[in-house]
Amino acid sequence: MHKSEILFRVSDVVNHPLRNYKRYPEVRSVRDIPYGDGSEFRKMDVYFSPARKKAEGYPVLFNIHGGGFVAGGKKYRSGIARYFAARGWFVVNADYALAPESRYPEGLKDCMSALNAVNGLKDKYSLDLTRLVISGDSAGGYYAAQLVAAVFDDGLRRTLGADAYSGTKPRALLTFCAPFDPAKCLTSPRFGAIAEDIAECLYGKVSSADGRREFERGETNAVVNVNSDWCECFMVEAERDGFCGGQLRDMTDALRKAGVPYGCYVASEKKDNHCTHLFPFLKGSAKTLAAVCEFLDGIAAEGAEEKRAGTVSDTETKYITDRDGK
Repeated sequence: MHKSEILFRVSDVVNHPLRNYKRYPEVRSVRDIPYGDGSEFRKMDVYFSPARKKAEGYPVLFNIHGGGFVAGGKKYRSGIARYFAARGWFVVNADYALAPESRYPEGLKDCMSALNAVNGLKDKYSLDLTRLVISGDSAGGYYAAQLVAAVFDDGLRRTLGADAYSGTKPRALLTFCAPFDPAKCLTSPRFGAIAEDIAECLYGKVSSADGRREFERGETNAVVNVNSDWCECFMVEAERDGFCGGQLRDMTDALRKAGVPYGCYVASEKKDNHCTHLFPFLKGSAKTLAAVCEFLDGIAAEGAEEKRAGTVSDTETKYITDRDGK
């Protein structure tokens, strides 16, 4: 077993009760809904609150779990799913094939298959798919961004071998601590060795020059896949994230150049680190989720209204200024 698998599997077990202890009695769940061939990793759970159902149907949050591409699972995101379901969202937690048994882009292809399956739930659960948000944390945030890229670029989708997307185009992309360019994680002074191990699990034989398999950059780097057709984006990064930190600026630069509406939040409380939004007892988590909910509440209330491209929050401006040392 790879050391990255051991690390992330231990993290799952240790953090599971800390992340998912909070209960929301009004939220219902349906587990293990099959998609694709319905095999081990091709199932999803859904969460919703009947009391919060809107006349036009539930807005949908399609959530992709993190876990370093080698671990994790939908059950480890039950807490955050219930949190958003209690606010009126129909939340889908999808499993996908993990590395190294299934190398990239197999996990991404599973995500596309699961997303297509959500369209089949529209009538049964009264879903408003014009307000579909694709979300993910860490590795799941990367898959979420690449999934959006594949939806809005059919050439990329075909190159990746993913199914054609059959539903309404996503309203927004929401990411938490995402490694938009996984190769950049290799430069982390604290986690570079783990990142190399993940790269080997995910891509197979890695190049000594940049840690990637011999793919075209667009196949592994979500930043270069941004185009003017993309949906609105909201991205969260932790200022002290030693693993995926520092990638937000590249993505915001790409979104700005493409004229895509976006906003972002940089978590900067003392204990904020990689994906600490998942811990409901932390002060920083409450602040992060308040910023995210402001974004999501706007979509839930207003639908797919057109927003001004290149929206820059005060938080993001502070982040860029601090990083530039100005």
